[in-house]
Amino acid sequence: MKPYPKPTKCGSMPKTKKLRKAGAPGRLYISFWNICLDNLPEGNLTHHCMTLDDAKQCIEKAQQEKKLLCLSADDLLAPYHKRELKNHDALCKVLKKHFGIVLSLRDFVSKDAAVGFYTINPLNCFQISGCDRLLVITCAYTTRKRSKKDAFNFKIAPETVQFHRIEANDKA
Repeated sequence: MKPYPKPTKCGSMPKTKKLRKAGAPGRLYISFWNICLDNLPEGNLTHHCMTLDDAKQCIEKAQQEKKLLCLSADDLLAPYHKRELKNHDALCKVLKKHFGIVLSLRDFVSKDAAVGFYTINPLNCFQISGCDRLLVITCAYTTRKRSKKDAFNFKIAPETVQFHRIEANDKA
């Protein structure tokens, strides 16, 4: 069995009869900062640092095809995770303002229709396989002095935002 061909660019696979039958690339999972071993199948994996343009195109295409699922290691809806929610919100704002990438808390949440409540898509419950991809968005922070008491204000440095795509090299 031959492995899947490598993508020529995000979201477009070389055209072969097998891949056309299999359909378009799978789901795009997005995580801010974190990765979990449960996300990775056994076997070979590929890690690519993506350019802003490739990442933006990949995210927009997944949104249009309704194949985007944002995951979180933290329960962002829990009252004891206000700091994590604030960090996620800050990264979403930086992505939109500086890069034109529109993501929000809504992308990290699913509604259980049977029960009628909302829940965060847990990072440890999803695994990439086949044509699925995991996009981990990372960043660094800068500090600014806020007052005479030496308190610091941490803020995301937009120039440090990076996009890491991880794919499984499954056998066809």
